[in-house]
Amino acid sequence: MPSHLQVNIKDCEAMAEVTTTKKQIITELSHQQVTLSAQQTTAVFYATVWNDSDRFASFQVKLLAAGMTLEASKAWYRLTPAVSSKIPIGDSTRFQIEVFDLPPIAQQFRGAIDLTVEVTSRDLENQYDRQPLRLLVEGIQGAPPSLGFTAPSFQALPGERVPITAQIHNSTGVPQAVTLRLSGLPDLWFPDGVQQTHTLPSGKPQPIQFECVVPAAIQAPSDLYALQLEATGRFPTVITIGQFQVLPSGQIEFACTPLEGAIPEVLGRWQNPTWGATTFTLQFHNQSNIQPGVQVSVQELQPPRRWFWQKSSSLETTSDPLVLPEGVSLGEPIAALPPGPSSLPLTIQRRLPWLGWARLRRFEVTAHSSTSTIPIQNQTHQLKVHLFPVMPFWLQVLGILLALGLGSLVWMLLSAPGHRGPVTSVQFNGQGTEVLSGSEDQTVLRWQMRLEHLRQRSRFSDFGRAVRVARYRPVNNDQVALGFENGEIRIVNLLTGKESQLTPDKDDRVFALVFSHNARTLYSGHGSGLMLQWDISQFEPEQTTPQQAYKIPFPIQAMTLVGREDKYLAIGGQHNHLALLNVDPIIVKGSNTLLNLPYSNGSDGENADVTSLSAAAEQPNLLAVADTRGYISLWDTQSCLQTQGSCTPLKNHWLGHSGSSVRAVALSASGCFLASAADNGQVKLWPLKGIGSSFALEERVLEHGSQPMKAVDVIETRHDVWVASGSNDGRVRLHQVPIASKNRQENRCPALAEDPS
Repeated sequence: MPSHLQVNIKDCEAMAEVTTTKKQIITELSHQQVTLSAQQTTAVFYATVWNDSDRFASFQVKLLAAGMTLEASKAWYRLTPAVSSKIPIGDSTRFQIEVFDLPPIAQQFRGAIDLTVEVTSRDLENQYDRQPLRLLVEGIQGAPPSLGFTAPSFQALPGERVPITAQIHNSTGVPQAVTLRLSGLPDLWFPDGVQQTHTLPSGKPQPIQFECVVPAAIQAPSDLYALQLEATGRFPTVITIGQFQVLPSGQIEFACTPLEGAIPEVLGRWQNPTWGATTFTLQFHNQSNIQPGVQVSVQELQPPRRWFWQKSSSLETTSDPLVLPEGVSLGEPIAALPPGPSSLPLTIQRRLPWLGWARLRRFEVTAHSSTSTIPIQNQTHQLKVHLFPVMPFWLQVLGILLALGLGSLVWMLLSAPGHRGPVTSVQFNGQGTEVLSGSEDQTVLRWQMRLEHLRQRSRFSDFGRAVRVARYRPVNNDQVALGFENGEIRIVNLLTGKESQLTPDKDDRVFALVFSHNARTLYSGHGSGLMLQWDISQFEPEQTTPQQAYKIPFPIQAMTLVGREDKYLAIGGQHNHLALLNVDPIIVKGSNTLLNLPYSNGSDGENADVTSLSAAAEQPNLLAVADTRGYISLWDTQSCLQTQGSCTPLKNHWLGHSGSSVRAVALSASGCFLASAADNGQVKLWPLKGIGSSFALEERVLEHGSQPMKAVDVIETRHDVWVASGSNDGRVRLHQVPIASKNRQENRCPALAEDPS
């Protein structure tokens, strides 16, 4: 027999074997035809499925329609049960099928629809059964309603709640069920959802409203969004189009870092280069919902030419603001400022003079936005550039001293700058580049930090009365507040020299001055127990009326703000008095909300005066307290507020200076280090890396002098801890303590390097 004939016979045998394979699923329908109409809204029939296989099996049913779309979200029938349990061999199960809507096929269909009932099983591979079913449709779909927005466009600012309204009208003679869905905006902007279901009465327009809550500016970009409202039901789908505009909102924060530089940035030992440059970083923080263009203008400010008998006048510009001064280079303007932080470099180059002293050059930097709708906060900054000569000043002075002789040299060495009376106050500026000191000799000095030494920068000495306290104004540190022996308070502008005066009603010694963190409010504590709150947001020549006045029932010795929102002022005074005062103007409204803390020291409970208080900027609830009996303690003010004053110190009182009166304490911004100064002439640094039950007292004695120490401050940098102190002999000292960088970990207090002594 030929080979091709043998192949054909084998193919026929295989086809015959497939044809005679036993069918394992058998389906019987209770109806061959069902009806769906306006009167009969649900068509119900039953499907009985027989298991004609050789194993237990479960079954599931699916209803199919010819020309059905892939609209999976539309439900038009229900199954009971959804999937049958496993049934034995030869047994059956019954499904109830309810058709309550048209299958997702072409709209406006009337007549008969051919359906297929498909039965499958996960337990029987490649086995299924299909049975035909006819669905008669009579008068289900009606005329669609009319739909439209009440306005062609809606507008809102970030953070606003705005209703998006529309109207829908059922013009048929019977009620209509309708589902409305709004799209075009993020679903999260609609707290009540973007889909609604209504039953429309006949002939009366119905209002529709979707409540939209626009989020904050950075989460809601300004744009024109296309709105689409879709109505679906037993009628052709109706769609209407509208617009939603998110209006521009927010602000841009502008800052310069640092505000002061030097050329050259690193001084040479014997000679400086003839050319030098310093670089500033212009920082932008876009907190708006648009991306505006940003341009920066730079002007060099110089004092006008004057004769010696003329009074000093204000600074004047030297060039057009749109033209960069010579030697000033700036990065390209930002065409579209992205959300969040951005920066531009500003470089200033200058030729150095050969001789003379350091010259001060001032530059005014102003940021401009391409749109007037988004304001720029702190739009203008003044930068200072110290221009040092090629020949170091000390070398010039050395030549002059050699020319004048040994006598002049001795006179220069003995005329060291400093105070001539007890130092009452010291403070670092925010950048850690200067120290401010006040003294009973009626002077205030600004010291510039040079390596581990202080160099006197400027002196204020025309006050005529002893200075009790001197404090930098936060943010820019371009102003200082001074409190005097006679109760007078002055605010001095370090850039212009202008002064404003805050004058209480009576002669009352100022013991403490505290700025709010936003630098708009100043609190003054007086020896009579009077605490005054001053509004210093505007620079006024004289201000006699405080914003608020609080009468504290004990003489005030020290004050500091605690907490993260400038709501509470810690106040210490005579006879073991320590209290927290609520100074929030919204809550207090002038009332004296004073919470006394259970302060006591030592074991005998003898009264003492609280001499100094300090809070950490990054841990504002941490409070350090010192008193005249030589005790120091640490408190958690948040715990004291929560328990209404029924609290104890984090670390019980300890003798910091062998029982000698502690006159000043200061916490670093991180709360990791505490500095203290006492009448025994000691200045100490305390690492606070283990506050709690396992707290171990460690101390580093920085100075042991013969004169009582009256003032102290501390600041922490990346590699060092710096401590400034003032004593009765008028000296202001600077101490540098290195940090063991190899032990430094993020979010943990660093350890000090080993003491070489």
